[in-house]
Amino acid sequence: MILIIILTSLPGIIFLYELGLRQRTQAITAAEEEVVHLSLVASKMQVGMVDNVKAFLMTVAHMPSIRQEDMTECEEYFSHMVSEHFQYYSSFYVADLEQNILCSPPGDHDEPDFDGCDHYTNLTTANDFVYSGYHVCKRTGKSVLSIGYPILDYSNQINLVTNVSLDLIWFYDFARDASLVEGAELILISEDGTILSHYPDNNKWRGLWLPAGSALAELFEQKEGSMVGPGLTGEEGVYAISAMDGTTNSIFMILGVPTRLAFAEANITLRNNLIILLVVMGVVILLMWVLGDAIIVKQAQALVAVAKKLATGELSSRTGLNYANGELGEVAQAFDVMASQLEQREEERKRNVAELNAYAEDLEKSNQELRDFTFIASHDLQEPLRKIQAFGELLKDRYGDDLDARGADYVQRMQNAALRMQLLIDKLLSFSRVTTNAQPFAPVDMGQVTRQVISDFDMQIDRCQARVELADLPTIEADAMQMCHLMMNLVSNALKFHPAERPPTVRIYSRKLWKEEQDWSEIIVEDNGIGMDEKYVDKIFQPFQRLHGRNEYEGAGMGLTICRKIVERHGGSIRVESAPGKGAKFIVQLPLQQKDERPGEG
Repeated sequence: MILIIILTSLPGIIFLYELGLRQRTQAITAAEEEVVHLSLVASKMQVGMVDNVKAFLMTVAHMPSIRQEDMTECEEYFSHMVSEHFQYYSSFYVADLEQNILCSPPGDHDEPDFDGCDHYTNLTTANDFVYSGYHVCKRTGKSVLSIGYPILDYSNQINLVTNVSLDLIWFYDFARDASLVEGAELILISEDGTILSHYPDNNKWRGLWLPAGSALAELFEQKEGSMVGPGLTGEEGVYAISAMDGTTNSIFMILGVPTRLAFAEANITLRNNLIILLVVMGVVILLMWVLGDAIIVKQAQALVAVAKKLATGELSSRTGLNYANGELGEVAQAFDVMASQLEQREEERKRNVAELNAYAEDLEKSNQELRDFTFIASHDLQEPLRKIQAFGELLKDRYGDDLDARGADYVQRMQNAALRMQLLIDKLLSFSRVTTNAQPFAPVDMGQVTRQVISDFDMQIDRCQARVELADLPTIEADAMQMCHLMMNLVSNALKFHPAERPPTVRIYSRKLWKEEQDWSEIIVEDNGIGMDEKYVDKIFQPFQRLHGRNEYEGAGMGLTICRKIVERHGGSIRVESAPGKGAKFIVQLPLQQKDERPGEG
């Protein structure tokens, strides 16, 4: 009888142990997801700051007074930029080719080590931006990324250089504001294993190597995933790593949480549950040892049955025995108390799941606000861009005859760059409008939509002697404007990417599918164009990704990104089958009827 009690309790012990392991696994997975999220956000912040520095350096390099080595207003200009706009930047300077600093912000300038740094030497012979890569400066002890740019005189010879260093202290502030749990650490590591930044003990660890034998060193060797082991101080923790895009190389971010914090809830839950279960087992075994008659066996069988139900997840099960019936009644009561506690914990788990779902909804709202911000920012960007285009035209019209060939080329490049920027902004707005200007779903005749799209391309079709074959297409429940945009992008690509020696042939047809217990349609746009390597089939759907130079084929690299956004909003999918020189086949799968309103529905 005692053996039976022990055996019937084993499922409960295994269940509790696996529950603890699952909670630990969830804590590790949460750390991995958090470090990936933080690395993406930090990468975007870094790209923005580097772009600001590049714009600032180009402005300095093209200032007439600087090019003429007139530094009268230089220090005032640098000081203003440091105090008002570039709080995370240091080592502002304009220097000649003999290591003489001609201009720097007084009081806010870290003196460069010209003799011990290859960055300045490389800069004096460069024709474009020069990046040092993140490193720990020997003179200041700071972790910096130096960005320099050559300054040409009016004979187009390098006579000066200008430089700004990005101080990685911005990462420390970023980590401080990231709402990490108390006791967590966020570490940034260079490609050679040097600690560039450490939150919260930056001054203690910056510039040191990862200690051998620590989980961080082993995790750094893997370059991905997570690990549980000793950290920098020897305390055991959960560590997760993610690559963060650098300017000239890759740097890595590690998020660490001590196991005493990461596994605290799992350990407490497992310990309490095991204690309760062991207490109940002890009481039951004692009773069965004392009472060996048939009544005890019968009641024990009831306890065994309930234990099995609990092991299978039926936490609402109870013994149903009379608690006043001697010691066995007390055992039954204790067993029911345990089941009640397990049921309460299950309800608590469900509440946690509900809270996670609410968090997901809040995150979606945050993403929506970010999309709205992108939309507004893109509009605001167009005002200075229009000024660049307008002043470029004025410069070309009024002073074109006074410019030499290089100057005219600079003006033309500026105008071309402004036009490309306008195109990128327009595409970004188009991408944003997929959700912000979405229309309610209604029946849409895809054949009629596609015929209208083909009609809009009549001139291009005649010019390249293309042949477009259109079969019957279905009527689906969708956003008509977005379906038009989808087909326009796919047909445009099919007409655009073809070799010069043969005219394009485009076939548009559909197939019926039965998927997810409803009718679907598979719309195929097939061409005989240049095709692509299979390894690029995922890349082409990413924003601003191009497989060819702008001089070969026009475009901003957003068309297929918008297509994917439209298809996903309609609950469908898009993929491509292609090979170099053998054309491409874009396959769009869409439900004929929408089950519910998709996210972003207007």
